[in-house]
Amino acid sequence: MVSRFDFNNTENNKRKNGKRSTNERTSRFSANNRKSSESNGKSENTGSQVKRKSRFPEPVRKETPSKEKKSNITVFPLRNDISYKIILYIVLAVVFVYLFFCVYKSMNAKKISTYQVKEGALSEQNSYTGMILRDETVFYAKSSGYYNFYLKEGEKASYNDLVYTIDGTGKIKDMMTNQTEEASTLSSDDLVEIKSEIVKFSKDYEKDSFIDVYDFKDDLDSVSLKMSNLYILNKISSMSLNGTNVNKYYCGDGLENAKTGYVVYYYDELEDLPLEEVNSSYFKDYDYERHMIANNEMVTEGDFVYKLVTSNTWQLVFPISEEKAKEFDGKDMKVKFSKNQESLKGKVKIIDAIAPGKNTSVEKICVVTFNTSVADYLNNRFIDFEIYTNENNGYKIPKSSVVEKEFLLVPDTIAFDFNETTNTVCVKLDKYLEDGTKTFVTTELNVYRTDGGEYYVDGNVVKLGNTVYAADETTSYTLNKTATLLGVYKINQGYADFKNIKKLYENEEYIIVDPAYTMIKPYDYIALDASKVNDNEYIYE
Repeated sequence: MVSRFDFNNTENNKRKNGKRSTNERTSRFSANNRKSSESNGKSENTGSQVKRKSRFPEPVRKETPSKEKKSNITVFPLRNDISYKIILYIVLAVVFVYLFFCVYKSMNAKKISTYQVKEGALSEQNSYTGMILRDETVFYAKSSGYYNFYLKEGEKASYNDLVYTIDGTGKIKDMMTNQTEEASTLSSDDLVEIKSEIVKFSKDYEKDSFIDVYDFKDDLDSVSLKMSNLYILNKISSMSLNGTNVNKYYCGDGLENAKTGYVVYYYDELEDLPLEEVNSSYFKDYDYERHMIANNEMVTEGDFVYKLVTSNTWQLVFPISEEKAKEFDGKDMKVKFSKNQESLKGKVKIIDAIAPGKNTSVEKICVVTFNTSVADYLNNRFIDFEIYTNENNGYKIPKSSVVEKEFLLVPDTIAFDFNETTNTVCVKLDKYLEDGTKTFVTTELNVYRTDGGEYYVDGNVVKLGNTVYAADETTSYTLNKTATLLGVYKINQGYADFKNIKKLYENEEYIIVDPAYTMIKPYDYIALDASKVNDNEYIYE
């Protein structure tokens, strides 16, 4: 007999078994069906009545998942995870190898200072002291009295220009001593003249030539003194003072055929020195002295008052050695004056002079003639200068960048297929195979110079004593000649690449390279110290 407890247990088991079978069938389709089945099973366990499924879906209720409840969703891993990891490892390995290579390359590279090739010029410098000879006409006082000038020294005087006055009574001197404030008033013309002097100085001034400041000061003093003298002279003329005796003297003493020129207010007794009488005595023991006439100074008739430099042509004269005389004679020379660092070009002529104290010994005198800038040197009789000779233009490089390298010589009757673009040439080398058969291999050689029917090649591929063959494979030649070339190491690509050069001129520090010959060009980088570089060596700055 089955009790109701057993009956209930039996029914419950049936229901449970029915729920499991239903869940097993629906689990293969979707998670939603499994949830629905579980929900239906629970409702059946709680009551004897089975709920009928409604036509309308019930609202979905979210339940907080329990920690003990396990999800039935199966998670499938991505198939490409392994591929992505492999690619990532490969990229990291490549980056690591590259970084290691860069560090290793930098650690093993030689640090070399570089020099950028530039166009330039060099010339031999010869320092001398010379005497300046000019066309100078001296003027002397025609009366006695107090001397006053009215032109700035170095100013160009024309025919009607007032140069100086002589005051026999001293009235001008007294009025200059007792000048009032009215005398210091400048006219518009005076201001224009002063401004022009200031503008000229400002335009030409260089801080390395401070001596120009003193010249500028002297120019302003001359201008102001001239203005003051003119003011007093005009005042005396307007007042018509009794007993005043002022004689006015114009450029060339008023003669119609008088020459005009630059006014100078000193003399040194060398104004009339003939060129033929110049010798070395004027440059050794000569006691040079200048005489100047000051404003308001008392002069007597026949005294020096001023001189005119009447020509723009002048000569620079100095003694010279026999060797230099042969080198300079008849050439155009560039002369650089120490006074103002100005350079002028002049024609050179060598003349003979009798040595001082000797009647038969002849010495050489160099005469450089100029046709410009005479006004810049009116205050100089003796002047220091440099002559530039053997001026050469080309690529200017340091002497430390030049190296001498030995090369093998290959006749052009043996070498073939010369390539001007790559500067390479071909020869054939013999080679024996394993079976003893002799064959020939065409080999390319780098050419660094072609001269006299021979190619200059390096010894990296072929060595001294090797036998090379022509293109016909029958004509042979044994490498037994070498020659040296001058060159530099070009490092534009980071490697020392030897480039042949041809030297035009050199001094203690630099070399001028022939642009038409060399294989370098402006703005290339070369090793500053070639002794620290080897062929094809990797270097960096």
